[in-house]
Amino acid sequence: METITCFVVDDEKEACLRLQDIIKKFRELNFIGYERDADTAILSIIQKKPDLVFLDVEMPGKNGFEVLEAVRSNNLFPTFIFVTAYIHYAINAIREKAFDYLLKPVDIGEFKEAIERYKERNQTSLNFDHTSLTEREKQVARLLCQGKTSKEIAKHLYISANTVNTHRKAILKKLGFSSTSELLSALSGFN
Repeated sequence: METITCFVVDDEKEACLRLQDIIKKFRELNFIGYERDADTAILSIIQKKPDLVFLDVEMPGKNGFEVLEAVRSNNLFPTFIFVTAYIHYAINAIREKAFDYLLKPVDIGEFKEAIERYKERNQTSLNFDHTSLTEREKQVARLLCQGKTSKEIAKHLYISANTVNTHRKAILKKLGFSSTSELLSALSGFN
């Protein structure tokens, strides 16, 4: 099993240490650090390139949504899981295409469920290897499964958004889906 690297961003030291302790309970997870300052966190995420980022919303300076946007604007797309005490941020987290949303104090059962969903999504996205998709279509399909938009995929692969959309149509046709949401729903196990 491949190790999943995890990074924590939270201005509260106790929250960082609690998440660090939870992460270390899972053998497939590798805790690679935390930052309490948003700007420093952005630089660390860009440098360390974690698979998963556990991100607080309310922090001094920049909030979690601004951290997410800054990381993505640097062509880096880790999976973000928001961790906050405020449920009213859930809608914004969904709009920002965060993978999940955990409430503080983090319940280890809910944490485990989020990790299982993450592993399941990544495992199904790897199944593209056994399809008739071209290598470029497989790249686009994997990035779609990570929740990236055509514009983000284009930037990541150094191609135009129109080319991404052409690949997207070919992927749907070859795999027998009528829409991208249908494809993602089938692959992620979410209805």
